[in-house]
Parts: sequence; C-alpha cells; structure tokens
Amino acid sequence: MNLNKKVLLYVIRRLKEKGTFFGKLQVMKLMFLIDHLDVKGKKEKISKESFLGNEYIIYHFGPFSFKVSEEYDMIKDEELKNEVKLDEKIREKVDLIIDKFGKFDGWTLQEKCMEMLGISLQEKGRFMGLKMKEILKN
Repeated sequence: MNLNKKVLLYVIRRLKEKGTFFGKLQVMKLMFLIDHLDVKGKKEKISKESFLGNEYIIYHFGPFSFKVSEEYDMIKDEELKNEVKLDEKIREKVDLIIDKFGKFDGWTLQEKCMEMLGISLQEKGRFMGLKMKEILKN
C-alpha cells in the first residue's frame, strides 16, 4: 500500500474516531495541510515543498490534488477497519494537523487554506489551475 493511501486511511479513521469526519472536501484540505503546512517554526506557514509529494492546484474549492482525490475515491469501507501504521515522523505531523484542524468541515478548511495562501475566496478564480510552486514564493 502506498504512503498516500496509508495517510488517507489514517486521517479518515482518526476523524471518525473523534466524531468529526465531514467527508472528502475536509479530507482533501487536511491532506493539503499535511503536505504543505510547515509546523516547525514559531509561525506556521505554507511551504512550497510537499511533505508527501502530492501536487496541488487551486481548484473550485481551494487546494486540490487529482492524485489524492483518485486515491480517496478508491478507498473501500473494509480498509478503514484495519489499523494503519505510519512512520513516526509522518504520524506526528498528521496527528498535529488533525488535532489542530480536524474539527473543521471542508468549507471552513477551504477558507483557512486560502487565507494561509494569501488568496481571498473572491479572487480565487485568478489562481485557478495554478500549482503551489507557481503561487508560493518561499
């Protein structure tokens, strides 16, 4: 099983355990934050580098990865019953993101992600289809 799918399964299981699973839009934004939120410094910021290697573009509802979307759509209910083991470094970051942002629904996370990118929802259309490395300067 590839790393992306493992992280997706882990995220969905954790959200369901917490009773805060709201669906694909939420999971997509959490995956974006896992991939691009730099949590090492004092001030969290969106990094151009992708932690899991997924490529995101600005799409209709904010940051979107076709790869993450396809893998999410292929998850079977029975796969969510099995425990997923993640490397400690990855699990720590995923848990941090879930603990901080997992209570929000997808629409709220869309707003938060766009705000972190410095793009208002009204001007999102100007950035439609652009990759993170084209948007971010860091």
